[in-house]
Amino acid sequence: MLTQSALDGLLRLSAEIGGNRLLVQASGGNTSIKLGDTLWIKASGKWLAFAGNDEILVPIQLSAARDCLRQGTPLDCAIRNAGGGNHLRPSIETLMHAVLPHAVVVHVHSVNAIAWAVRADAVARLAERLGGLRWQWVPYVPSGLPLARAVEAFAACDVFVLGNHGLVVCGGNCAETKALLDEVESRLAIQPRSAPESKPLRQVQNATGWWFPNCERLNSVATDAISRSIAKGGILYPCQAIFLGRTFSEFPCSTPRSPFWAFEGSGVLLSPSITKAEYAILEGFAEVLSRISPAAPLCYLTQAEIDAAMGAESFQYRSAPDNRSPLQLTQRFTRTATL
Repeated sequence: MLTQSALDGLLRLSAEIGGNRLLVQASGGNTSIKLGDTLWIKASGKWLAFAGNDEILVPIQLSAARDCLRQGTPLDCAIRNAGGGNHLRPSIETLMHAVLPHAVVVHVHSVNAIAWAVRADAVARLAERLGGLRWQWVPYVPSGLPLARAVEAFAACDVFVLGNHGLVVCGGNCAETKALLDEVESRLAIQPRSAPESKPLRQVQNATGWWFPNCERLNSVATDAISRSIAKGGILYPCQAIFLGRTFSEFPCSTPRSPFWAFEGSGVLLSPSITKAEYAILEGFAEVLSRISPAAPLCYLTQAEIDAAMGAESFQYRSAPDNRSPLQLTQRFTRTATL
């Protein structure tokens, strides 16, 4: 009963976090809890928003996972049978969760945290806001073993801001962790720029079936000159490349498989085949861009870092069933005129 109660608490926390698009987009982010020698962690490709309604947790033998970290070996030997057969794969961030001593660990793709984490002056800016907390800046490293080893050196900290990635908050229980997350979010909060009014696109060559979103924030990717300039500069964080492509999708230079096209000064068009995950990531991307100052010195991912992020693991992640689900383009969108 104690184990089930603790897991229920984690699922409630996961659902609450997952329902906040400023904290989590699509299957991004992960949560975990340590119960004895078992680490329960969100499965790869699962959405925190579905916690409680869907099976999202994978049990891992904690001691074996830590052995895998020391030896640099795969996690396969640490995965436990949850009963009835568990087909889920643990998150790529499992080793990071395992190495931290805290009972509860929450990793989110906070749009506020990312807006700070892509800055070249992030350490100084964050120090002004996070003073008094046990926090640590972690320069960008790939997810998995490299990130776990980077975090391990500062395992006594409770808050980690991950360069070009997101935020990790830890605590002794779910309530404590959520309170700390709220505190950090309050300190890192950035007022987004006002979104310029979009202009519905009615005559666009060869775009039949594409949709115009009735959302000024989303359209600001194209209508806000600052956001558009930043987006054209490169890839700011891995999920941007994984779900939206390696380059900014401007019409008419976009590839046919782009989930969206941006039209300068007018707005965004969504592909008829856009998935729920791609749309959620695009929403988050717009929120991040709107929080970055035009004078901010930025650190984009290098080509090598992008290539590493787009490897086999990310392909499996993007191909998870929940991430392939199509977006229902209905009331929130307006179909473009006959083109």
